[in-house]
Amino acid sequence: MFKEIPKSDIITRPMKVYKEWSLDENDVYPIFGENPNSTLIDIESDEKSQGFVKKVIYESIKSQFYTNPATASILTEVGKRKSYASSDERILRDDIAVFSIPQKYYGEGIKVGTLTLEDEQSGKLYTDDGYSNILDSGSNIAGNIFYDRGLVVLTRDIVSGSILSQFTLNYRSTTTIYENEIFVSVLESEFNVSQNPTAVYEDGGSRKLQIIQRPGSTKVGDLVTSSFYDSGIRWIKGHKHPFQSSLNPAKFASFDEYDYSSSLDPTGSYLAPFITTIGLYDDNLDMVAVAKLPQPIKCLPDYPLNFIVRFDT
Repeated sequence: MFKEIPKSDIITRPMKVYKEWSLDENDVYPIFGENPNSTLIDIESDEKSQGFVKKVIYESIKSQFYTNPATASILTEVGKRKSYASSDERILRDDIAVFSIPQKYYGEGIKVGTLTLEDEQSGKLYTDDGYSNILDSGSNIAGNIFYDRGLVVLTRDIVSGSILSQFTLNYRSTTTIYENEIFVSVLESEFNVSQNPTAVYEDGGSRKLQIIQRPGSTKVGDLVTSSFYDSGIRWIKGHKHPFQSSLNPAKFASFDEYDYSSSLDPTGSYLAPFITTIGLYDDNLDMVAVAKLPQPIKCLPDYPLNFIVRFDT
């Protein structure tokens, strides 16, 4: 038994979810950069960090995230700001350390205000203030975090090779999931006919003969006679097939006469089905979800039933 669900009864709600992460030097590593101080960059001879030229790293970070403070605005800068008039929130010194967290570890972005970085070698602890600033234990701005890029840039007291060889990076990643809510209504006249074979009878069914090609034969005209059963129309047993009431042998009723049958034998005269499972199908009638009820619900013709199915995608 199928029923089409109107689109107005289907609601999809986006919902942000977060996952806690704890990374160390085995999961991600800092890349150090240094200010070229207007000197030419030599890819072959310049000092490298993790295979990347330090001067190139510095210039790349500077051009993307550290624009002229006099022209900074919400339209031109990446990340949040307490104040775009501030002159100390985006300070890029001559040496920087960059953590580029792989996207599989941060999803759609790092949750604002959740990041902490502990340098176990120096004992320093850095925290995220929620405005793209990384603060040290003295509440000094020691760098910046760009949440949707998974980038952490430390710009204060950075000495390549002497810090951040052992560290712990804690934060929460962000992912959007969707809660699907489907309203399924069962009216009084729907889904209340028993499918029990003892409660139905068939009208017009018969066995018929047909001539077919002999199975496995490739010879043209090698025919055999085969029989098949041509099913008729199935009906719920009604007045043509009455049954006797167990309460009053003089009374007869049928499965499709609920008012009369239930008054004679409310415990079993009317074979109302119980709903235990709701299957959801796509336009091609392929099952895409199954909802199991915690207990069977009897479907009677007295009143409608409403079900709400929820699942996340």
